[in-house]
Amino acid sequence: MAPERIRWPAVVDRAREIVESYEGGVTLRQVMYRLVSEGVLPHTPSMYRHLSSHLAQARREQRFPDLIDTLREIHVPLAWPDAAAFLREAVDWFALDRTEGQRPV
Repeated sequence: MAPERIRWPAVVDRAREIVESYEGGVTLRQVMYRLVSEGVLPHTPSMYRHLSSHLAQARREQRFPDLIDTLREIHVPLAWPDAAAFLREAVDWFALDRTEGQRPV
């Protein structure tokens, strides 16, 4: 007997319910484990990747809430509204190297 085909729209709907039941956010891994424990998805690396892909697509289409990611940092370059704001902040960054010219011990 062939395994049952995954109905991704239903999986995404159930994943949305899971995410919305948490306060303070939830990770993709938490959603995956909940779906596995409910028997919605098999526990395999490929299923995790498929879930990630489907939920990412749903987020891009604004059909799914944001997930939290505790492993990655988002790097946003500094920006200022104008040159004057930059110059005001740059003054605080200036410092002399207090060890300049000293011999190592």
